Amino acid sequence: MSPRPGGDVSNSSEFATMGSGEYRAEIDRRRSAGVLALEIARRHTGLILVLTYLTVTVVARMEDVWFFRHFRINIFNYSDPEDFFTASMRNSEVWLFFLVPTLILFGVSWFLSKRLTSEKPAILAAKWNRPGLRLALSAIVVVAVAAAATSFKAKQRFGRVEAGRGRHVTFARTDGVSYDEQPLLIGTTGSFFFLYYVQRKVTEIVPVENTALMTVDLQSKTGNPAPATGATGNTPRLNR
Repeated sequence: MSPRPGGDVSNSSEFATMGSGEYRAEIDRRRSAGVLALEIARRHTGLILVLTYLTVTVVARMEDVWFFRHFRINIFNYSDPEDFFTASMRNSEVWLFFLVPTLILFGVSWFLSKRLTSEKPAILAAKWNRPGLRLALSAIVVVAVAAAATSFKAKQRFGRVEAGRGRHVTFARTDGVSYDEQPLLIGTTGSFFFLYYVQRKVTEIVPVENTALMTVDLQSKTGNPAPATGATGNTPRLNR
């Protein structure tokens, strides 16, 4: 309900809340987007943490999507729900891709807020120049930079695998299948191993339940590995 006729409405919070066109809150265009972000984080800490984790997880999962596309594999066909939620832990470098541009933008925001205390640029009068909009644009920039860095990392990762660099494994299977080449372990999900044979340029997808033994060779190699009989469990001789 509105204030009674003839009453003093100059200090009426009720009238200000309802708004009739006679009261308009002035937007503080000098307010830093970084300060606004910290205020939102303090008020809605749980929600911000959940949204942050989900955003990082989506970008981290896209690294696997981009990487396995080079092998013509749709990773979603071999994934379980837990593979999605643990993507940011499997590809932990993605956190750094988010952290670095965020810190840079916070520094820029702080620097500009210090300058604007003594200067009054005309851009502050623009209707679009609001702290909320600047914060939203900053968030978009951070996600875009992280996604671009993740895509580049996936491409580099594929280049190393194609050149034969990575984790060579001795692989024994329960179904008796074996090949005369030691493969690279290029990825895993909760239910599958992904192996790449450099000499044949073939990718093999092996269910976890078909795996009897897997030995990871941590020593670097300067040449192609010698043939290996993984199914029999014999130790392969490697060219070093």
